Amino acid sequence: MMRPQSDFGRSDWATAVLTEYEAHRSEVVAERKPNSRRLRWGATSIRLVVAGAFNVWSNTLLVAVAFLGLIPLLCLFVLVQWVGRAAGLMRVGVYLERLEEALRVAYPSAPQQVFNWEKSLATTARSAKWWEQRYEWHDFGAIAIFALFAYGSIALGGYRAVEGHETTVLVAVIAEILILSALAVRLLAEVGTARKRARASLDATAEREASAERVHTSR
Repeated sequence: MMRPQSDFGRSDWATAVLTEYEAHRSEVVAERKPNSRRLRWGATSIRLVVAGAFNVWSNTLLVAVAFLGLIPLLCLFVLVQWVGRAAGLMRVGVYLERLEEALRVAYPSAPQQVFNWEKSLATTARSAKWWEQRYEWHDFGAIAIFALFAYGSIALGGYRAVEGHETTVLVAVIAEILILSALAVRLLAEVGTARKRARASLDATAEREASAERVHTSR
């Protein structure tokens, strides 16, 4: 392991920062597969419900419950859980970026290729135009896929249940689409702004601590 410069106190805090960096980095790596599995389990659950609904296609009530209620709810539950974990990992990434900056200060002789992974990702994301390929598009794509599952399910359920209940089904379909659209936009915003909000939170915390330190020093 590299040793930091021997300024008083630097070795202790740099070692602590490096240990914390390794722990958070391990958490990010370990969480990637489980988070992807959440999407696969969600898709599998939806397929099972769809298959069951088609097997009872002659039962209008069961089909309507499946396509108008159960499948959209499954899509929503999967996305809420997945977005929560994805946004959490983004916040960890921002924190790791700050730790990398601290480690670069502690190890100024380190090669330029180390302690810059999160910083390089953040720089690429901030410099890219909105229409250019960015790694956030993978997160947006997952939300879009499950939202389309839900929209398709609502449309199919409305088609099956509309006969004889036109007004009720139409109101239910429109209400579900509006609610789903609002939630999808909210989840997209959660993913799209997670890093920005994490940076703002860390900056605010650092500013509060610096202010408290200045007040303490002035006394």
